[in-house]
Amino acid sequence: MAEILATSSVLIAVIFLLRKLTVGKISMRVRYALWLLAALRLLIPVSVGTSPLSVMNLMPETFGESGENTEKSTDEFQGMSKEKEAGFSLGQEDGEGQAVLAEEDDRPKKTQIVTTMAYASKEEDSALSQQEEEGRIQGVGKALGLVWFLGFLTVGGCMLLMRIRFVSWLYGRREILSGEMLRGAFSERLARRRMRVYRVGKLPSPCLVGRCIYVGEEAAEDERLLAHVLSHEYCHAVHGDGFWAFLRCALAAVYWFDPFVWAAAFAARQDSELACDEAAVRLLGEEQRFAYGRTLLFLLNRDGGERERCPGMSFMTEGSRRSVKERISLLAKGGKTRRMTLFVVLAAAVLVCGCAFTGADRKEGEEQADGAEHVSGSPSQKTSEQEAEETGRILDNDERDMGIVGETEEAAERILAAEGLTAGSLDEERWQAFEETLHSYDDSELLQKREFDVQSYYDWQEGKSGEKPEDGWYLLCRENGGLISLYGLYTEAFGFRGLKTRIGEDVNTLDISWCASYLNGTSENIRILEFAQDGRPRKFAWKLLAEESREAEKWRLYEGYRYDTGTIELKALTEKECVEWGEKYLTFDVDQEAAKVHVTCDGDMYLGAIDISAYQDWETEDVRIVSDTVGVLLDDKAGEEAAVSGEEGLAVQLVVGLKLKGVEGLWFDGLPPLTIQVAEDESSDSGFLLQTPRIDERYEGRALWQERKLTQLRDGIGSGTDREEPGE
Repeated sequence: MAEILATSSVLIAVIFLLRKLTVGKISMRVRYALWLLAALRLLIPVSVGTSPLSVMNLMPETFGESGENTEKSTDEFQGMSKEKEAGFSLGQEDGEGQAVLAEEDDRPKKTQIVTTMAYASKEEDSALSQQEEEGRIQGVGKALGLVWFLGFLTVGGCMLLMRIRFVSWLYGRREILSGEMLRGAFSERLARRRMRVYRVGKLPSPCLVGRCIYVGEEAAEDERLLAHVLSHEYCHAVHGDGFWAFLRCALAAVYWFDPFVWAAAFAARQDSELACDEAAVRLLGEEQRFAYGRTLLFLLNRDGGERERCPGMSFMTEGSRRSVKERISLLAKGGKTRRMTLFVVLAAAVLVCGCAFTGADRKEGEEQADGAEHVSGSPSQKTSEQEAEETGRILDNDERDMGIVGETEEAAERILAAEGLTAGSLDEERWQAFEETLHSYDDSELLQKREFDVQSYYDWQEGKSGEKPEDGWYLLCRENGGLISLYGLYTEAFGFRGLKTRIGEDVNTLDISWCASYLNGTSENIRILEFAQDGRPRKFAWKLLAEESREAEKWRLYEGYRYDTGTIELKALTEKECVEWGEKYLTFDVDQEAAKVHVTCDGDMYLGAIDISAYQDWETEDVRIVSDTVGVLLDDKAGEEAAVSGEEGLAVQLVVGLKLKGVEGLWFDGLPPLTIQVAEDESSDSGFLLQTPRIDERYEGRALWQERKLTQLRDGIGSGTDREEPGE
């Protein structure tokens, strides 16, 4: 047992390390198959031969081997004692033998007899203590065996009872789903495997039990959800995950005391979901990848606590929120298996099998131990040093694993942040509460088409006659033809957070912040870029205010691609990314005498000069991008004519600000902005590529508070009074 625990623990640790090092580099099905090695090691109770590579060579001898050596030494000790006792008896009976003993030992005969009796007494005491030790060990072994058996019955019985209760619960609520609601392809596949689909009310998440697929009411009524759910559960059936789930539970029950086995069981369950996600996307088609990820998010948000009825089941949204983020991250990446990585993983798997499935080569170990004993004279000291070194190696591996896990979580957060789906500044408890609030309202509320009263809201905030706004969804903007509508969610607890897009009967819910503004209502905030065959929008873009105040006006650009299932694949370009791009690629050279700022892009593309004669009374120390002013153009006509690519006419506007000597803040009143063409780029995090900037003379940067203070500054200079320093 000790050998199985040691070798299986090392094998499981190596598999965890391989999982972390190969994220997105090998197929999820290959990663899932690695757990078969751990299952075989736990199922096979003996080692296959001996090997110098065995993990047991690094371990001290087990208790069983020590016990055998102790019994062997005791038998040898007793045999030697019997030979001595027999020789003494012969000396007493034979005169010659007695004479010989007398010559060898000058002690009296009485003394010799007493010594022999004492020697025999020590032998009897040693044998008695050995029997007592063996009896004590047997008693401890029986007690540990009883504890293990009780734990096995408890864990296994609980799992079995929860499964029976869950299946009974399903049978009492299920309704057969008619073939008309199934897609033709899935009907044929399910029929070939003699599988049935049932509808179950209040089911926390779709699951597979035997040959039956159980779906909730939402999936049964939504063709898109149903297709994704059936593909996922069908892949579970193809992979035989019902049997593997049973095996995981059985091994967890047998090795209930081993935390490595529990960790392996939970990780294998997560990998089974990842493998099915990969297979389901292959089954549905690559174009359904992001739509499938949206389905996972929707089912996760609709999930309840009923899944605890059966821990051995494979729910479609199984795992913690962090594990679901990993699934969505890997879906978004769409990584492919690299041959070199696969070869390294297979070689590592073969090597670790040689270390875990074989026993210790004790001959070589004993020779080394004997040599060390002659040199140092303290084999026990060497053993403690080896244990210390092994402990250090384990700690190092744990630290590396923690780092890799952290990197994986950060990668998932970055991918979700690009789609506006992260918790942002909310903590975990507030995030869960917001998710419940976001999906607690029925879509029928959108039909009211109520608009947010901005003026009343600001009056209420300032304590005037305005009314407190009600919690719920408000119509923010509608496309000119009425094909697309945007709705924003306001709640007292979370403010302006939550967005819905409505195209026909298709509604998508997004975690995106917005702000109350008079600028939200114009239809120019939405533009349709491409139509589908059914006449509905296929590809469209909209801009949304991220911040609006006396000091700032920031817009964000969103582009959506609508699939035939109604799901939207969303890309987002934030104002922060635009400013970072401008600071990286744009350079400004001030010509104080000519009262101009020369603008260059990417080091060698001259864009032209900005006239700063309105600020010639001050010395311009520096020129920077104003981060608090970022605009978006959805219909950039000039950009369409000048750009090599990007015929959609999407662009962002960055305002150039002057840092005047002796004056605080950045000043841009009356200066033209920089318009930067936006094109698609799947390789970037945001999905957008900024290119082809130009000085846009059609517009001027205007800020009422700056214009007034600038006039005051000029008046102050003309009259000889001290300058007033305006803020940003």
